[in-house]
Amino acid sequence: MPQFVDRTLCLLYRALPQACTREERQRADAFALWSGEWIDLLHHMGFVVELPPDLQFAAAGVIARRAGKRPAGHGSWARLSGCCDALYSFETDLWPRFAAIKESIEFCPGDQAGCATALAVLWLRKGGLRVAGCIGGSALHGPEAGPALEEAALSLLAQGIDPEIAHLDKLPKAAALLREAGLDVPAHKSVLGIDIFAVESGIHVDGIVKKPELYEPYPPGVVGLERQIVVGKHSGRVSLRLKAAQMGLSLPREAEEHMLAQVHKLAEEQQCSLTDAQFHDLCHMCHPPESLSSARTDCCGLSGATAFVEVDHA
Repeated sequence: MPQFVDRTLCLLYRALPQACTREERQRADAFALWSGEWIDLLHHMGFVVELPPDLQFAAAGVIARRAGKRPAGHGSWARLSGCCDALYSFETDLWPRFAAIKESIEFCPGDQAGCATALAVLWLRKGGLRVAGCIGGSALHGPEAGPALEEAALSLLAQGIDPEIAHLDKLPKAAALLREAGLDVPAHKSVLGIDIFAVESGIHVDGIVKKPELYEPYPPGVVGLERQIVVGKHSGRVSLRLKAAQMGLSLPREAEEHMLAQVHKLAEEQQCSLTDAQFHDLCHMCHPPESLSSARTDCCGLSGATAFVEVDHA
């Protein structure tokens, strides 16, 4: 069974000052409480959590009580890290040297070359049992963080291999906790970003509705997200039609071209996509309420249901 060891707490703990002043002690206590939430969440999902070995502050007992099981690093595992930062040497150098003792090695490659997650996946596919890294990987924590564990787990899943991680739909909560800890999680960060399933282009929207597996490596619900139709300067009539249906409205076909022109104009003026509120207001500005018939909101494949709205390329 593969094991994914999260090192996030250790990296965040390094940034804490020595708890000498009252303010620093309060910060350390807050970190301990936050760590308890992090440990509970990750253990619930199936990750192993590595704890900082030298916790000195008073609230450290909170972490110890909530850890639930022995922290990673205690036992027979030997960490293999800081090596093989290039994929080309994995098959010729790294794996032949360590394959015989793979059951006792915890693999934690550095990400200086930007391939730590790929290396972690290779290690597990070859028969390695354990990798260490961080939720968010080097994009959030820097190169020493190693692989992005959530990306490695999803890569295995996409290849038909069960990563033994039970609740990936809890990843939005993990992203929220990381933001709470002061880390910037971009809206389009792979897997963790809240907007990774937001689509605007008319042809893209049409294609996703008809055959989502051609555009998405996994369904949005796997990671606790939903597909979002966004309207803006790249939208076509299909996008408007589906967005309106998502919001419970059905635009008259004869008014779509005028509505599309207004959407493009507003998006150009503000140099970004329209918000839901802006789109809703624009619908009512362009058409009287009696012309906006109600529509089901479980369409468009947005919640896994079959689309009932007629679509064409636009």
